[in-house]
Amino acid sequence: MINEIIQLEWQFMQKTNHIGGRARCQDDYENFEKFRKAQFSVYNDEVLESYLDDLKQYESFNRNPITEKYGFMMANSDPEYYETIKDQLPIVDDDKLEIINTICQIEVTMKEEFNQQYPTLASLSRLTHSYEDEKEETSFETYLRGELLTYSSQSLYLYGKMLVDMINHKENIVKKIMQETVKLYGYQNIEEAEEKMKEENV
Repeated sequence: MINEIIQLEWQFMQKTNHIGGRARCQDDYENFEKFRKAQFSVYNDEVLESYLDDLKQYESFNRNPITEKYGFMMANSDPEYYETIKDQLPIVDDDKLEIINTICQIEVTMKEEFNQQYPTLASLSRLTHSYEDEKEETSFETYLRGELLTYSSQSLYLYGKMLVDMINHKENIVKKIMQETVKLYGYQNIEEAEEKMKEENV
């Protein structure tokens, strides 16, 4: 199921037009696959099944969730350009926005905790907060919000439910995703990656 999701996303990515032409990430399937696989590997089956259905719905309606995600992100990272494209993006109702904002607040707090625990890895990842956005540097918060804005109400509900379950088990989704990411890059665990990165960046 994860592989099917990644393949569909990659197809959408190839059809996305970036400002200034084709983006480097559109020609880097290896890293794209690793990052998306790490993320989806911590999702439960309910969320994965619902999100896969979302992607199939996008395909059937000839819409592109990757294009829409980057469009939503520009509300923060490039407000001037966003004004020229916002009418092309779907309207998101207030209830959905409230859920997304709550999820973002929770995960930003988790990212802040991760930053304190693993400062070297944090320094090599996205900046944390939307107020830190620049045109060429999109934060974790803005990226997360942009992605969640493309989820169906069902997927968003299941994602929120999954996040609550993680909180109840004292789990940090940011750390869990990073743990899977570093394994895909050959490290045994996140602690080893932090130490190796620290040595390389001294």
